[in-house]
Amino acid sequence: MSTQPTTQFAQVNGIRIAYEVTGSGLPMLMLHGHPRTHRSWEKVTPLLSSRFTLVKPDRRGYGDSDRGSPPEAYENANMAADAVGLMDDLGFDKFMVVGHDKGAPTARRIAQDHHDRVPGAVILDGMPEGVDVPRQRDTSGRTWYFDFFRQRGVAEQIMERDPGLFWGLFLDRNPHLTAEERAFYVAHFSKPGSVDAVLADYRAGMEVDSVYWSEQVASGRKIETPLCLLWGGRGPTANAPVLEAWGQIAKDVRGQAIEDSAHYIQEEQPAALADHILRFADELGV
Repeated sequence: MSTQPTTQFAQVNGIRIAYEVTGSGLPMLMLHGHPRTHRSWEKVTPLLSSRFTLVKPDRRGYGDSDRGSPPEAYENANMAADAVGLMDDLGFDKFMVVGHDKGAPTARRIAQDHHDRVPGAVILDGMPEGVDVPRQRDTSGRTWYFDFFRQRGVAEQIMERDPGLFWGLFLDRNPHLTAEERAFYVAHFSKPGSVDAVLADYRAGMEVDSVYWSEQVASGRKIETPLCLLWGGRGPTANAPVLEAWGQIAKDVRGQAIEDSAHYIQEEQPAALADHILRFADELGV
């Protein structure tokens, strides 16, 4: 009889990280985005756990992982150090990595800096920072929060005044979530320190990490780890030149759109996602 995995904790890189481990086989590190926790991988887990040992952490400041870090601790280099430190703590030398949304830049950093340890990386619904590709202006209003999050001293007060209402603005854009799932995420993001953590995460990405990525692209450095790029056929990158963009910074790119899915592919089309990941692993011979 199968049992639910138990949340465990590891002290890595100066912080306590919550995580779950499921399955057996080649380790696969799975990095969630916003506003989510490791629960975002729940539907795809049983489809991959016979092939991979799935390591699913709550990223720094999210879920049951520690909050309260200084803002600079949310820079991409630190997020990557958290994730690699966890794999070191678990004794996993070789591992694949999957990153979605805010987890994608961390997966990119790991694939770039640890080619000797990472035979393949899967990037879900994300465009790389620093590349020169045409970008269409988003006229839907869905990206309003990027500028809002940068309003120091204002964003904090508004978000903390009614967390349920604020996070509901994001969660209600995902009609595939059940009422229980919605309540779960609202509760986690209403915990003390969550607002500061999310704001630090986004501000680091927009103000510090973007400079780093631009410098990396300008240097001509290319990721050697093979990349599998998957995006929602009706999501925010549906009409973006995804393969062209990643092809500017990586030597080996492949992938396609997942039809009938928006941004949260792992929740909306878990079977299709699992099929692509398994096929990618076969292609890599791992």
